Amino acid sequence: MGITKTRQAYEFPTGIAPPLRAVRAWLREQLSEIGSTTISDTELLTTELVTNAHEHADGVAELRVSVPSGRDVVRVEVDDRRPRLRPRRVLKDDPTSPHGRGLALVEAISTDWGVDTGAGFKTVWAEIPVL
Repeated sequence: MGITKTRQAYEFPTGIAPPLRAVRAWLREQLSEIGSTTISDTELLTTELVTNAHEHADGVAELRVSVPSGRDVVRVEVDDRRPRLRPRRVLKDDPTSPHGRGLALVEAISTDWGVDTGAGFKTVWAEIPVL
């Protein structure tokens, strides 16, 4: 895995739910040389980050995935246009609620994750171990 792969996804539609099935298919295509467990983990983690950007930050501006040279991780980066809105893990009182587990999953699956901000955008990133 000495080659760095970086690709940009298609433009996400504005104002509607992101096409998660298409995003997952795109990830499988980009990561075809990676093991299936890592691809599945990357799909789940990316789905959570994209959904959070859609629901809480007015949509996804861009999605990137890479395999950094010399590292055994897949890096996912999701940009949105709300740099002041920082993701935070919320504990839900209702264990049957379908919401509120996204960042807990990101923490559980990734080796590291974080947030970078710039002028007019925010990038939430996570790194998934290559298994």
